[in-house]
Amino acid sequence: MFRRNRLHGWEERLIDGLIKVVERISGQPETAAGPRLKFVGYNELLKILEKTDCPVCFMIRSSLQHYLSVEFIEELTVPEFREPLRSSLGYCNKHSEYVRRAARNPLQAMGVAVVYKDLLDIVQSRLTTTGRVGPTGICPLCIIQLDIESYALQLLADYAHDEDFQRHYEEAQGLCVGHLHAALRLAQREASEFLAQSHERKLNRLMADLDEFIRKHDYRFAGETMTEAEAHSWQRAVRSIVGS
Repeated sequence: MFRRNRLHGWEERLIDGLIKVVERISGQPETAAGPRLKFVGYNELLKILEKTDCPVCFMIRSSLQHYLSVEFIEELTVPEFREPLRSSLGYCNKHSEYVRRAARNPLQAMGVAVVYKDLLDIVQSRLTTTGRVGPTGICPLCIIQLDIESYALQLLADYAHDEDFQRHYEEAQGLCVGHLHAALRLAQREASEFLAQSHERKLNRLMADLDEFIRKHDYRFAGETMTEAEAHSWQRAVRSIVGS
């Protein structure tokens, strides 16, 4: 669950906006009560499993992209929202790319320009005073991402014991290593055992495809047809470790 006791002002507003995005995907509001019952949006959650990457990674990415494209630019003019950016000197490398893609028209680009002009003024001022120009805070979107990740993992852990969910999960790409590690620690014993066993089966299939991909690049077997799963196995291997 979200650690709301440590949130203040701007963080609370951003979290509330992003929770709505996740609720739109999953169909279920956050709750402190035990495992979630089946709900209207359950089939939407199953559709997330059909994606070609880790479902938790997908929920994080789609939530951030939706927020940045819908609400983010309007918030740039709010002083309280911009204050954390001054201590972090903007967004980290990864989330700066999200921001760059979100500014799709001249007005949005101007909003970003105003913020970063302010940040450059801060850097320039520090150069002429203390000489210490590094950030003193954490990227605000990194903080938000951690909370969305927590929410998505809880949602997954709540359903990992469900037989219908398990059938769909068996056919899915599955979790990346980082999110598998987190889910195994979060889920109850039965659900944790399923996730571990399912991941082992997925790894066996991936390793078999990788072996064939490597073998068919040997000149002795170059004439053999490579399946689509084999051709993309090296990309799946990378995503399975680092996520997407």
